[in-house]
Amino acid sequence: MGAVETMEDFFEKLNQGDREGAVALMDEKTEMRVHVGDSVQTLRGVERVGGWFLRGDAGLRMIPGGIRDTGNTYEADLLVVRPGAPTQHIDATFRVEAGRITAINIAPR
Repeated sequence: MGAVETMEDFFEKLNQGDREGAVALMDEKTEMRVHVGDSVQTLRGVERVGGWFLRGDAGLRMIPGGIRDTGNTYEADLLVVRPGAPTQHIDATFRVEAGRITAINIAPR
């Protein structure tokens, strides 16, 4: 499964509330970098990265737009929707190898 197919599956599962199914698409050694203001937090391993998605607000949705497929890298402008909070646009890059998400980088637009 390529990057686009993997990410379509990931977002479908996440947005339907199957967070465990979405996390199951991550590699055991996946890393995620989260940019907030002037700082960056790096999470390592599927338990930490997956936990970030599992603990997210009930009703969390991530809707990809402006998708760029560059082989094993999937880049998108994500619209993040959380009940009771303003929507947010973030820039996201996902690296996919052998049908598994190995790296995620998210930053505010």
